[in-house]
Amino acid sequence: MSISEFLRSVPCIPRLAGILVVAFAQAALAQSYPVKPVRMLVPAAAGGVSDIAARAMFPLLSQALGQQVIGENRVGANGNIGTEYCAKVAADGYTACFLQGTLVAINPLAYASVPFNMERDFAPVVHLNWFESAIVINAAVPANNLRELMDLARAKPGILNWGSIGIGSSSHLYLEWFQAKTGASFNHIPYKSNPELLQAAINGDVPAMLNTPGATLQLAKAGKLRVLGVINRRSPLLPDVPTLGEQGYDLDFRNWNAIFFQKNVSSDIIQRWNAESNRIVRDSQWEEKFLRPASLSSSGGSPDDLAQIVRKSQATAAELVKLAKLRFE
Repeated sequence: MSISEFLRSVPCIPRLAGILVVAFAQAALAQSYPVKPVRMLVPAAAGGVSDIAARAMFPLLSQALGQQVIGENRVGANGNIGTEYCAKVAADGYTACFLQGTLVAINPLAYASVPFNMERDFAPVVHLNWFESAIVINAAVPANNLRELMDLARAKPGILNWGSIGIGSSSHLYLEWFQAKTGASFNHIPYKSNPELLQAAINGDVPAMLNTPGATLQLAKAGKLRVLGVINRRSPLLPDVPTLGEQGYDLDFRNWNAIFFQKNVSSDIIQRWNAESNRIVRDSQWEEKFLRPASLSSSGGSPDDLAQIVRKSQATAAELVKLAKLRFE
């Protein structure tokens, strides 16, 4: 019997040969990848915090990969249009997806249907950073901590306004959670942009809101606003301000940025992007220069770490969407 006849006579050999072919092909792809520029699709407006965070990485990613990484903004439908597009392009490693945590967690719950499924359509690559947020009030409000603010809003229901940048925003969801947990009662006033919201807070039109330490630091120093609590951990910008947890409020629903690929992208490509991205975001000088001014803090970790963050965000979002009775068309 010849060798070829022997190989054909053994049932497992064809399958083993197929596995080896795929393995060798993937290895060859990883060694040559990328052979052309890579798109980073951002389903958010140019100039926003997520867009700034993404573009800060492009030069270093381009250098690490040996090919240019080019940003592309696709906006609309609260991020659903760009996310759908990124989910459905070819899974060849040449279109990365730069997605926000609120989009990933809230949209599938708040819309009757969305044209993507995170578990079915996306492969997690790396968690990049967290949005830092704080509860802020107009300096004239007679409250020095969160409990005093909630007591005031409970004693005078419907008198205090709480501002946000829209229905379903983090500020709106924190409002709904505080009301449900403490019995406080605010009027929700949404604004079109954060500059408008900040001005309304300075004027006293909305005495309370959630905003970033970076946006409110100078206003707090000037005595126009007061920061009552930061989310999850103390901010280096406001080291003396306690966290919500330190004041007895345990909600941690911060927005975040992360990179995903399409579900069937090669694991070798995912691991390479993960390694290169971790090298960037764990550089303290890079964080200090690009992230801290935008009130972002670096993260990093494995694809499994990102998958766990997605699941936790989705679980928390389910509670908040229910409390807020969110429903988008």
